[in-house]
Amino acid sequence: MNTSTKPVLYNGFQIRENLTVKNRIERIFFTDVYELSNEKYLYLFVNLNPNELIDRSKEYDVIRIKNETGSYLGVIVDEYSKNQIFTINEDLSKAKGFECVAGMQELKNQFIADVINPLKNPEKFKKFKVSIPNGIILYGPPGCGKTFIVRKLAEELGSNFTEIKHSDLATPFIHGSVSNIGKAFEIAKQNAPVILFFDEISGLVPDRRDMNSFDNGIKEEEVNEFLIQLNDAGDKNILVVGATNYIDRIDPAVLRPGRFDKKIYVSPPDFDARKSLFKIGLANRPFDKNISFSQLSNLTDEFTCADIIEGVVESSARFAANNDLKSIDQNIIENEIKRILLQNKLKKSTESLEE
Repeated sequence: MNTSTKPVLYNGFQIRENLTVKNRIERIFFTDVYELSNEKYLYLFVNLNPNELIDRSKEYDVIRIKNETGSYLGVIVDEYSKNQIFTINEDLSKAKGFECVAGMQELKNQFIADVINPLKNPEKFKKFKVSIPNGIILYGPPGCGKTFIVRKLAEELGSNFTEIKHSDLATPFIHGSVSNIGKAFEIAKQNAPVILFFDEISGLVPDRRDMNSFDNGIKEEEVNEFLIQLNDAGDKNILVVGATNYIDRIDPAVLRPGRFDKKIYVSPPDFDARKSLFKIGLANRPFDKNISFSQLSNLTDEFTCADIIEGVVESSARFAANNDLKSIDQNIIENEIKRILLQNKLKKSTESLEE
């Protein structure tokens, strides 16, 4: 047994009322294993931050412990198994599905009510004559994480995920794209249940009213083929999801009921999501531990995910590196936020003058 390191908890430490530590059995890597007074065992994960973990209290008897050395998270089990330690450790730190989507609770609730529940419990919804979604359109500003959200939706549903871009279907041959659309759905059928995700779908099925007669003729065939495939996709366990920044550029025939049944707006990240994005972006970089993530979130209302990660955080890190600083602090980040806000203001002014 490896007991060379000092135990985090002493013998007799009270875990809960009428429950104390009997003795430490061993430490395995970053986990202290204790025998408890009720003949059960405690795995204390000293390498995990209890404030940054997924809530698994429904799956495990989870306990949070605080003493003079810090805050820890542990799991109480009936029997001790080394293999079980690694499984639980990974499960506590690995997020799945919408657990990975910080904040945005209103959006997640909409997905649960309009998409996930009907697909998981179709008979219950059919009883009330509620339609089961055949297709979904996600729309909103660029950089808001629409593709990421769809990937997490697939995890929530336990479905496979296939992504198709408009460029994947393009071909120099006339009528070639029509054939490729059919092939995409056929591949999806073989991987069912599956989410077939079309990014930038407005390029695939654009509004034909805005085209000249030649382009319209070609697109007519492509749109019609897409509609044929879409109409019975649900029966083949294929959920079709499209994402666009410009929903008004999609052919109206595609948006009719029975085709893309749900249209969901994906807004820029909310307050909690912005806080989490800053934490994620700074996690593997040297940064001042006194940074106020709430303050940064307040300053970045209407910023997209890309604005925060690729704009503010990346620019702040580059500034710190170029100036030989030890870490990224609050002032550096706030200055980058001000710079981006000014940049956006100038861009809007230029656009309004051009109009």
